[in-house]
Amino acid sequence: MLGLFMQASHAYFQKSFQQLNNIGLHPGQPPMLWHIFEEEGLSQKELARRLQVRPPTVNVSLQRMERADYICRRQDEKDQRVSRIYLTEKGRQLASRIGVIMKANEEQITRGLTEAEVCLLSRFLKQLIANIGSIEIVDTIEKKGDL
Repeated sequence: MLGLFMQASHAYFQKSFQQLNNIGLHPGQPPMLWHIFEEEGLSQKELARRLQVRPPTVNVSLQRMERADYICRRQDEKDQRVSRIYLTEKGRQLASRIGVIMKANEEQITRGLTEAEVCLLSRFLKQLIANIGSIEIVDTIEKKGDL
């Protein structure tokens, strides 16, 4: 079962990567665009927390998206140390396009499933994500003999 899960995940990642590459995006950028699209004016720190990644990781993607004119940063009016992130018009159009692509992908990957099966699949995937979150991380060097 784990093999099938990994196969499905890998296959979807490959197709998504190709789609994103065709429109000039890197894989980590669409979630950033979506968060900014849903709530413009986030700080880099807030965005990193929502994405559950480190701020330097976010910064690299934001710099790329800024160079591509998808986002702009503005100083916070109350705290000049903080910059807020906003979509440009080009970024809004791109976010909308990504939404269309993702909706089409979801329709494609659930093709042939009933509405009830899609609901069950969604519930199962949420449970898998929760279970994955509770996997204990072991130090394989120290615990090598215990495995």
